Amino acid sequence: MSHDVIVVGAGLAGLSAAVDLSLRGHKVLVLEQRPKPGGRTYSFVDETTGDVVDNGQHLLMGCYYETRLYLREIGSDSLATLQPGLQIDFLHPEKGMASLACPPLPAPMHILAGLFQLRTLTFADRLKLLRVGVELQWTSTQKERRLERMTVEEWLVSLGQSDQNRKYLWDIIAIGTLNDKPDSVSALLFFRVLRTAFLGSRENSCLLIPRCGLSELLVDPAVRYIQSRGGAVKTGHGVTSLKTSGDRVVKAVCEEGSHFESRAFISAVPHYALPAILDGKASASAGRFQSSPIITINLWLDREILENEFLALLDSRIQWIFNKSRLFGKSKRTAGQYLALVMSGAEDFVGLDKNILVDIAMEDLGRAIPATNHAKVIHSLVVKEKRATFSPKPGTESLRPSATTNLVNLFLAGDWTNTGFPATIEGAVISGRKAAQLASATLM
Repeated sequence: MSHDVIVVGAGLAGLSAAVDLSLRGHKVLVLEQRPKPGGRTYSFVDETTGDVVDNGQHLLMGCYYETRLYLREIGSDSLATLQPGLQIDFLHPEKGMASLACPPLPAPMHILAGLFQLRTLTFADRLKLLRVGVELQWTSTQKERRLERMTVEEWLVSLGQSDQNRKYLWDIIAIGTLNDKPDSVSALLFFRVLRTAFLGSRENSCLLIPRCGLSELLVDPAVRYIQSRGGAVKTGHGVTSLKTSGDRVVKAVCEEGSHFESRAFISAVPHYALPAILDGKASASAGRFQSSPIITINLWLDREILENEFLALLDSRIQWIFNKSRLFGKSKRTAGQYLALVMSGAEDFVGLDKNILVDIAMEDLGRAIPATNHAKVIHSLVVKEKRATFSPKPGTESLRPSATTNLVNLFLAGDWTNTGFPATIEGAVISGRKAAQLASATLM
């Protein structure tokens, strides 16, 4: 069967591109090196417990317009629920629980009202949050250039944000969205995230919470959609090179010796994999990105210690706790609780033994939730994504390539390309749709 477009890589960027092309009536072939699609966003069944485990926990947002459209197109939008109003619970070992809960007021007043209720901050510190709100009201090319050279920490300090404000609010958001330490990443993408989430409609800031595994939500329905439109997704087909003739790509060569020809091609591989398959023919900046790891520590305990569906943990090496027993419905176990604990920007921890990481998780949980100290770990599973995202260091934004290349029928997709977003699900989906639009235009 001949295909109109070949997409290299079946992560979310590649699947987004293939879904968009299929919607436009094109037959697409997706080639994926791994034995299953999804890239860095997938789930699997734990053999010991029978529970679905995500390779890394993701919270989506109401402002993820392209992702929500993607879910509607592939028919899985009902598997994630949007909060009626933003609510994030914060737990501090000494100060206890506090919530960022936004009342039903017009944006951005709902955010301001919610921030003023944060009990982990003094009233004087809550007043200082207004400085950030004012700063978000306007932007310009000159301002974005300045922010691109600053770190998140430098920007927040320049706006008079106290140590407590940064530690107990802004840093949690920054690490969660940028996946690296606030003193090492550019303020520009953080500024854009805050503007998008806080200054649009009220639902922009609400969280979109998956009620199933990532593969069931984002991957498997997309594969079925592509196949239903005459396309194909071939796993175990790692592309080793894209062969060119003049200024065009003519075929994709796979490591087992097979090759596939097409009229247009989309590369949706990570930044570190692109130079090898292109032999330096496009996007020379791709090899200059740095990666940042994420660690997810999955714990099955013999008793329930947490009622919240998820919360942010303050003054802790663990940043987020996800109560998978609540999020996915009752665990298949008859008793106990299944929790997923996330360490973003985990460069200092990724080299540690998995048993040590479990000990760290239980220690941090025990400080914040005393009931943990009476619980036993029945089973644990640690997932390390050593190159989970690119790290948006100052100066990195100018390196992010556009979707076009110097080859007229080759286009780039990936959360590391110039999407305007950090390395999020939304960025990946945006990049795939943009590359698909360009590839489709070459087929006319």
